Order: sequence, then C-alpha cells, then structure tokens
Amino acid sequence: MSLRKLSILFILTASLIVLSFSGNERKSYFGLNGSRDIVLQFNTYNGYGNNLYLDNVRTGERTANDITVTSVINIPYDTVYSVYSSGTDTVSPLISVSNIGTSNSSDTVRVYLRIEPGNYFKDTSISALSAGQTAFVRFSTFEYSIGTPYFITSYVSDAFDSNYTNDTLKEYAISLPGFRRNVLFEEFSSNASPACANNNSFINQFTNTNIQTVNAIVYHTGILGNDTFYTYNPVQNDARKRYYFIAGVPITFVDGIHTASIPYGDSTNLYKPYLRRYDLGTPVSLSVSDENLGDSIRSTINVNVISHLIAGDYRLRVNAIERYKTGILPTLNGETEFYDIFRKMYPDTNGFIIDLSPGNYSYTYTYYKDPEWVDSMLYTTVFIQDDQDREIINSAKSREIVINGSRPEPVMAYSYKADLFSLNCGDCNYFLPVTGSDSLNSALNVELFEGVFPPLNWKLYNRDGFLTFEQFTGANGPTISGLRSAYINFFNYNIIGQKDSLRTKVFQNLYSTDSVKFDYAYAQYNSTNIDSLIVTISTDGGITFPTEIFRKGGLALATAPQTSSGFIPQNNSQWRVYSFPLNNIVSVNNYSDVIPSGFRLDQNYPNPFNPETKINFELPVSGIVSLKIYDITGREIYTLLNRFTAAGKHSFTFNPKEKGFDLSSGVYFYRLITNGFSDTKRMVLIK
Repeated sequence: MSLRKLSILFILTASLIVLSFSGNERKSYFGLNGSRDIVLQFNTYNGYGNNLYLDNVRTGERTANDITVTSVINIPYDTVYSVYSSGTDTVSPLISVSNIGTSNSSDTVRVYLRIEPGNYFKDTSISALSAGQTAFVRFSTFEYSIGTPYFITSYVSDAFDSNYTNDTLKEYAISLPGFRRNVLFEEFSSNASPACANNNSFINQFTNTNIQTVNAIVYHTGILGNDTFYTYNPVQNDARKRYYFIAGVPITFVDGIHTASIPYGDSTNLYKPYLRRYDLGTPVSLSVSDENLGDSIRSTINVNVISHLIAGDYRLRVNAIERYKTGILPTLNGETEFYDIFRKMYPDTNGFIIDLSPGNYSYTYTYYKDPEWVDSMLYTTVFIQDDQDREIINSAKSREIVINGSRPEPVMAYSYKADLFSLNCGDCNYFLPVTGSDSLNSALNVELFEGVFPPLNWKLYNRDGFLTFEQFTGANGPTISGLRSAYINFFNYNIIGQKDSLRTKVFQNLYSTDSVKFDYAYAQYNSTNIDSLIVTISTDGGITFPTEIFRKGGLALATAPQTSSGFIPQNNSQWRVYSFPLNNIVSVNNYSDVIPSGFRLDQNYPNPFNPETKINFELPVSGIVSLKIYDITGREIYTLLNRFTAAGKHSFTFNPKEKGFDLSSGVYFYRLITNGFSDTKRMVLIK
C-alpha cells in the first residue's frame, strides 16, 4: 500500500491570461437590478482528506408539475473536434428529461427535437415521471456535416405542466475537422509497492490488448524504497512526479487530465477513461518513425494540425521507452515482469515548444541508445501536451511490440460511450419579473450537472492548475434523480491548503420568499486531514461575494461515516440537503419601463458592409453575454463582448480593419449567447 498521507505542501502559482476584443458599445437603455439576481460561489479548501460531492443547485421554488428537458447528453455544446477530417458523421441524439416538480406526473409527456440545418424534426413520448425522476430518450439517427454549425432545440409538451419557462433547451454545436486520437496512459509505479504488484498485471494486459490505440509510459518512483528503474534516471522520473503532484503509487493519468481508479482489475476503471478520450476527436495527428544508427536512434516526428486550437503552452515530448523487461534482481513487492519502462525524455522533461497553427510539421531528434536497453524492446513514444492544463492532445509510438504471442482482439468488458456533454436545462429558466410585493414565488432555476461541465456560464477557479471540481458519473443527489454530480477529488489532492472555486451563472429574478438549496455529500478520511466548504453569495453579478451562507469542514461537513477509501456516496442517506432563505438577500424593486419584453438579436446594418456595421440586441434580464464573430468554416475570429451585461438595448460597432484584422470579402456569422437564449445571423463583407 502507498503512503497515503504525507506532510506535503506544494505552492504553485498559475496565471491564466484571457484576451478578448471589445467593440464600441452604445447603451440605449440601462436597467440593472441586482437585488433580484444572485451568483453563488462554492469555495473548497483542500486538506488532502476525502471526496466532496455537490448536486441539484437551485433557487426559486419547485412547482407541483414541472417537466423539463435537462440536457442533450451526446451532442457537445459549442465547438469540438470530429474523429474525421471531412465528410459526414452520424449521431443518435440522447435527451434527458426530468420531473423537477413536487408531484408525480400522471400523463404522457411528449418530447420534441429539432436540428437545423438538416430539417431534422422528431418527437416521441415518455410515460409518467415520478417527482424528481429523470428519463433518457433516444432519437433516430441524425447525419451532420463536419465543419457545419447546427442549432438544436428540444422541448417538452405536458398538459399539466405549471411552469412553461423552462420547457425548452437550445444549443449551438459544431464539430470541426479532426482525427482519431491515441490515448496515453502514464502510470507512476514502484517495485516496493504491494499495491503496484497487485494492479500492474491488469494495466499491462489492458495496454497489450489495445496496443493499436493505447500508448503507455510507466515512471518509477523512489517513494517507498529502492527501485532500479528509478535510480537509473531519478531526475526525470522525479520531474514528471512533481509535474502531476504525485505523493503515492500506483496512480495513472489518462491523457494528462483523467485518472484511472483503483483497482485496475475492475475493467471499467481502465476502459472508462480510455473510451472517454478515444471517442473525442483531436485536431492534431501525430506519428513517429525510428531509424537505427547503431549507437543511436534518429526519430522523425510528423505533426498535422487540421483545425485551430485554443491558445495554450503546447510541448512536444520525446521519450525512449523499453517495452518489456524481466529477470532483474528480486524486488520488494515480488514483481518480476515490467512493461513500458520510462528511460529518458528529450531534450529534457520540458520538451520542445511547438507551434500548433494549422499546417504540416516535421521534427527530427537523435538520441543515444544506452547499452543497458534491450534493442529489440526499444521504441520511441511522443506526445503533445498543453502545460496550461496538462491535457495531452495526441500521442504516438514508433512501433507496436506485442508480448506473449499475437495481439488479442480488444474486448470491451465495459460498454461505455464517451460523454460528449451539452447545455443543461437549468440555463433555460427565464421570465420577466413582476412588480409589487413578493406574494408569488419565482419559478425553479436548477443545475443538475447532467450536461456540460462546467455548465454554461459557470466558471472554475483552479489556483494551482491541478485537481479541481469535475463531473462524476455514478453518484447523484437525492432531490432530483440523474446519473451525475459535481465533485472534487480531495482523496488524491495532495497540495494541502489550496483553494478551488466553482461559481454559478447569474440566477435571476428571485423573490424574497425564495431559497438557495443544494445537495452535498462528504466523508472524513481522518481527524487530521480536514477539507472544508464555504458558500458565498454575490448580488452584483459576481464581482464581490460579501455574504457567507455555508461554512463547514471535517466532521461538521461529513454526511457519511469516516473511511480510508476514496468516498463515493452509496445511497441517499449519505447526502444532505442544505437550504438558505433569501429574504435578507433579495428585495422588491421595480424594473424600468424601458426593459425589453424578450431577447432579440437584430440583423446587422448595413449589410453587406464596408468597412463597418452595427449589431444591435435586446436583453430582458441581466446576465453573462457573449457576442462573437465567426468565419464560414465556424472558426471564431473576433470577440465583441464577453461579460456581465445589464438588461436593456445594446449596440456594437464591428470594424475589423480598426482592430487590425484584414478580413477578405465573404460571408461571416455573428452569434449572441446568453442564459436561455442564443441566435446567429449571417453578414457579408464586401471590399
């Protein structure tokens, strides 16, 4: 067993610079009323204890009958990359529908799905839903073109529904040209660890079975005692250990951002993160070939970037790997066979800084071949990693060496389709406020964490750049059923004292009779390693958070018995529901008469235009607003607006030449996205 708890304090300062361009905004009307709008911030402080779960974050009041579309599970929101470089692909849309009311529905609910362009319009029915129940509806196959943006609308029809404000979900999606990826498993091991001995045979079998699509690197550590693979290259093994903040073994990172759960003998724990990555396309293809020069290896690495990537700190890392070794001196844990042994990284563990603008690139690196390495087992593994968030974009190896006979056919012991997440219904609850007294209750705003994570207009603040809030499949809060929740993996989070924050969207149009509620679950690891959760409220759009509504840590936070294993809530009894009244937070104020009655995005004028054009839009409520320009391929080229924006009428001027953009004549698109509304319009630039 690894040393589970060490007195370790790492201090890491990470800076994230976000650059956007603002247009010239003219506000015809201004009507911000923050007293009815709140933002929640969940702040956690890590004590290297045990896992914390959150679910069903909500404001407003549950009505008796309320059926809503919560998410499009398998069509990603916004921009992703296909596993194909061109042509078409298909998807069978999977929609989740929830009864977020307090009463059981007794009638049949009709569910509709429209996708444009494509003239796709389907409907189906589901049987009655119990209060808090979620159902999943599979629609017939939709064929879509790679690189074409699509607009998806799903809604429900229920004769007894008493809240129509949240019946419709809208989202925008585009799948840009990409490639099928190879998935990299980086394991940290030790010859002195019994836990490694118990698990390594399973991960070795897994990589052997899936050798065509899985690349593996095993770093050896000196955590528990002498390890000859570690002492061969302690500097670089330690450097990678520090890179991932490793304090115990075994632990395996999948493409740098997921971890494979112990035990590896449970095939779901290896196949689940593998398929989650394998089913996601990547804009970069990567290959490597080796030429044996006698005492050295010359590796030629080819990189093809087909679509634009977001800005990052991309590094190409070249590794000498020994596929298999046996017959070494006796080990402390009894292991005798070792696979995918990390030998050296070139030129060092920092790798090469590379440009990932679209295009084809070729790199050559020659490294010395140590006589200690078995030549027939030597190969080169390369991978591209973004050092800003540690995500591995793609990986490749120079040859496939199958051990113990021919390569077996992959066996999917766990049937799992990657979660390509989408917008959650909680972002669709919008209506105009009433004036006067608060004798009415506002409709329910709820986030179930069933769709995209973080949800649309929610934000993560991860100071150390390591573990933070993520989505967990397999644990769900008791208030409203589903498959997922948000959690933070304190059990493996060894950077003691770090703060991580999950900030909600703006919950709008609340009443003094409303409450903030959420489900949470936590178990202590011991009395020494204490994690804590503090929840605060903002009434100025998320600028300041002066009001604290929840503060608990350790035993006071615990909802389940203490455990030395990674905590996963097993039933509803291991959750708690917290409620905080808003009577002292929100108040009664009248909105100005000039506030628009609905959302609207106008056609730009003039159109066609040269050199500039105006874009006008209207907001009935305040919120985070994004207004962006795209070219005809769907590539984002300009950000006019991306911030909290007051309710009212707004006007922006778009003049690309003024901002240094030399755009060619042609068709462009501008897209407005805000809570519960999105729209895209076409404009033409003529020179």
